[in-house]
Amino acid sequence: MSTEYLRKILQRNSNIVCLLGRGPAAEQGCDFYREDFIYDIENKYGRSPSEIVNSTFYNNRPEIFYRFYREEILKHRGEPDEVNYSLKQMEDDGKLRGIVTRGFFDLSRRAGCHNIIHLYGDIDHNFCPHCRRTYDARYILKNKPLPMCEHCGQLIHPGIALSGEMLDSQVMTRAIELISSADVLLLIGAELDSMLGSMAKYFTGDWLCLVNNESHYSDETADCICIGNVADIMHDVYPSGRPYVPSGAAKTEETAAQEQPGPDEAKPHESPS
Repeated sequence: MSTEYLRKILQRNSNIVCLLGRGPAAEQGCDFYREDFIYDIENKYGRSPSEIVNSTFYNNRPEIFYRFYREEILKHRGEPDEVNYSLKQMEDDGKLRGIVTRGFFDLSRRAGCHNIIHLYGDIDHNFCPHCRRTYDARYILKNKPLPMCEHCGQLIHPGIALSGEMLDSQVMTRAIELISSADVLLLIGAELDSMLGSMAKYFTGDWLCLVNNESHYSDETADCICIGNVADIMHDVYPSGRPYVPSGAAKTEETAAQEQPGPDEAKPHESPS
């Protein structure tokens, strides 16, 4: 479907809610979402990421957990890109009412967005389970091997939800209320049958729009579908105004640079005329 159709929907509406998937984050440098991440971690730690990001493992082996948390998550948190800055522009223009995401790298907030509901927490809101004081990622990186609360001396709990823990029901309620009150639901970087995409069942508005890098059989229930490089699409339909090089252009420039002869390479022999 043409991006022009999505552009018109976004321009004509001012009650938009975004379901932001984790797909774009892998392209932004968040290694935790890379497809081959699990193999790297198993080779390095002898355990899968799902085994480590678990409440039982955290309680029984906190030093190993926090080594993993620092080295594999906090040090590879990525950087915001055009997806996040496009949403920020949408918010500045009074169109975007909020973002709901399962991602915990907090990229949209770092891009300047404000109303973000993190269903699984985020890495900048680590907290003391006793006094509830919060600590950002910098504090966790600095305080080794175990980060303790400066106020009461308790071990700080990571800001991300661990397997085996109950999700905050109030956070989920806020997300459902936000989605159900939207006129446009914009699903970015996830399929409609994913855990995040399934929250579209609470949407009763006019336009369900999907932007993803690959097509999926569940896409057909959306009103507007755009498939391709997600950052390129968002730049096209709602540019942030920041300098941006489309992915295709970047590849073309890289290829051209590789084909240029080096300074020490001999020029091709020219036949005499």
